[in-house]
Amino acid sequence: MLIGALVLLVAGSCAPSGALAAGVQVTMAPAALSFEYPIMAQALGTGACPPPALVSQLLALGSPPLSLAGQSQDFTAPAGALTPPTVSWEQGTTYPLPGAFWSQLHCLLSATRDPLTVGINARIGNLSWAQQIVAGGQSAATNGLDFSLGNEPDHYYLPDYSSLDKPQANEEAVDVNLYLQVAGYLQQALAGAPLIGPELSLAARWERELPRVIAQLHEQTVGVHMYPLTTCVTPRAVTLEGLLSAHTADAPRRLAWVVADANAAHLPAIISEANSASCGGKVGVSNSPAAAVWATRFVLSALKTGFREVRFHFSGNSYDPFIVRGGQVFARPLASALVALNQWLPVGSSLRTVTGVRGLVVTSVSGVPGGARMIYDNEHPQAQKVVLRTAQGVQAEWLSATGAGLRTATSLPTHGRVKLTVAGNSVLAVMSAP
Repeated sequence: MLIGALVLLVAGSCAPSGALAAGVQVTMAPAALSFEYPIMAQALGTGACPPPALVSQLLALGSPPLSLAGQSQDFTAPAGALTPPTVSWEQGTTYPLPGAFWSQLHCLLSATRDPLTVGINARIGNLSWAQQIVAGGQSAATNGLDFSLGNEPDHYYLPDYSSLDKPQANEEAVDVNLYLQVAGYLQQALAGAPLIGPELSLAARWERELPRVIAQLHEQTVGVHMYPLTTCVTPRAVTLEGLLSAHTADAPRRLAWVVADANAAHLPAIISEANSASCGGKVGVSNSPAAAVWATRFVLSALKTGFREVRFHFSGNSYDPFIVRGGQVFARPLASALVALNQWLPVGSSLRTVTGVRGLVVTSVSGVPGGARMIYDNEHPQAQKVVLRTAQGVQAEWLSATGAGLRTATSLPTHGRVKLTVAGNSVLAVMSAP
């Protein structure tokens, strides 16, 4: 298999057959970010502008899209909208934005140029609040802006069917109709601004109705959520072995029908909120080096399924890619994967699955200088040998489930060959020659 100046051989197996799956074009930053409103407010700090360390971290990630979303989206009110005393449970559980939030965010985005998605509270459905949030987003954005109406409306449970003995035959249609009524009302605040959604928690709940939602709301991007594991019922179900399994890595393929619905509407589809395990993840798993390996596999699977992007969520829990504390940024292993993905798969590149390589999942990347040339994913605990026939030196970068951080090494050829080892449960990218 000729890959530019590289010829791939795999020790202990026959050479690749040369057959490639259909290529996938990278049209968006593959790895983006999704923040709960309070987490973003905390990260912005108390100054007029955010900590320089936060700016540096976003620049290191490649300034990918940044969304204000998550559960807090439906529990957030504009600054000054809630006046004391608290007279209702609803008011007492609603988060008021700090007065300087949008100006601080504008300062951040002026430096980083991340595109912005602003989530609007649909749980309360207050048009005046929506108008204020839209105005705030418009004042903050510097490099693109769209909006989201409500977070996980398939999870609203209105009416409360969970209290009945069995699901109702028209439950999906009733929930969708109610959401469309509220979302249609709030759309007045957008004045035609681009919309992403419907931000479903479990897209299959609205599988029959999704095309109608897309059409009626005139969405510009179809966005759904996916967490392959969950700690909501029993955290013991979230393990390192489970996170590193092929089933977990390939979870986006189960939503191929969402991509098909988006394609039918001539729209891009993204996984607009994701992480290793819902309900905040699990310490020792979601914040481990294995999470970086999982994230790389998950994004590659999502892209090959037809999704354009995956947005990794921050909620103040163990799965957050990094935390900001006292003006400093403390990166977790997951952050290394997001940096690597946006460097290995630059916008404009094309990726293909290379077939015929036993023991490794191999992806060829082409089209843009500076990205990866080949990505080798070893889903097994045993190391695999790779031999590259080339007259040039090879720079390799890799993520391992046993050690944090993106590691690099340069190998020079001997007799026209470079030998590489892909450790068990690791992902290795061969870059352009140094």
